[in-house]
Amino acid sequence: MKKTTHPLPDSKPINCALQTMAEINQCTEELQNYKLIAHPLSCKNWDIARLIGRVQDGDMLDMGSSGGSCILENSHLVGIEGRKIGIDLEYTEDKVSPEGIEFKKMDLMKTTFEDKSFQTVFLLSVLEHSVIYSELAKECGRLLKSGGQLFITCDYFDPSPDTSLTKLYALDWTILDRNAILRLIDEMKKEGLSITSEPNFTTTEAVINPTYCSPVQGVSYSFFVMEFKKD
Repeated sequence: MKKTTHPLPDSKPINCALQTMAEINQCTEELQNYKLIAHPLSCKNWDIARLIGRVQDGDMLDMGSSGGSCILENSHLVGIEGRKIGIDLEYTEDKVSPEGIEFKKMDLMKTTFEDKSFQTVFLLSVLEHSVIYSELAKECGRLLKSGGQLFITCDYFDPSPDTSLTKLYALDWTILDRNAILRLIDEMKKEGLSITSEPNFTTTEAVINPTYCSPVQGVSYSFFVMEFKKD
């Protein structure tokens, strides 16, 4: 059981798409009201507020943590116990934050951690950047303990807009559609990782658009969030 020492935002639906701007505004307000760290890009607060109340005690890994990790920092703030590690190829050297969060330069598909090292793994806004689902599933399945949690968020819309000529962070950018997510779920299942509820692919609007947070003019989409459990 989780032993947090800090109030948490209310539980919200999982395995679903971002529907409206109101959801982002609510999540941002909740993080602020609960004295938690909000992301510099307000749209990412939908991820953080939705996940923080689900994280259990135990060692955790944020794969693709880039310049830092709001989810690990907030896990520290609410008193979730366990080692907290973020990895990314972007880091020039290993470092430790004042809160004891470790950041390591490492390939997400070829980590050097031992089998069953983590209770929780996060993959937030990673899938859309040239990730091979079968390799990712194999590595996540290897790293997680029995009963462990895997949280994934990604860019999503159905049908997916064409981003074939676009690079983000010098990487290919592909917005996932329903079929892509179903393929990911199948690959995860092969490695003993089961999605925790039937996914809901409904979207009511492309919340991320040229007037709000879209990195490319003319591209509009939403987000999707998933929770898996290791058998």
